[in-house]
Amino acid sequence: MEKIQTTLSSPHCAKYLVTLCRHFARKVPAEWDEYSGEVTFTMGTCRFSLGHEGLQLDVICEAESEENLHMVRQIIEHHLTMFSRRETLLVTWQ
Repeated sequence: MEKIQTTLSSPHCAKYLVTLCRHFARKVPAEWDEYSGEVTFTMGTCRFSLGHEGLQLDVICEAESEENLHMVRQIIEHHLTMFSRRETLLVTWQ
């Protein structure tokens, strides 16, 4: 199993968590509450969890192959950019 993760810092992390999960739930299985969420794509999964009093969002992506992980990462990055138009989020994967 391949895995990458990042931590985002923003006063809007709680909003991003719900917005991303609600958006993806229109097309793929997604579950969430106000503190965490999980989205299951055909090529892998992505888990979100709020930290540091809602000012950080931990994002963990997993997939069976490097290629699938790359696709999940691209989907997440694209949607983060789309939903964070009013601020620039620093996304550094590890």
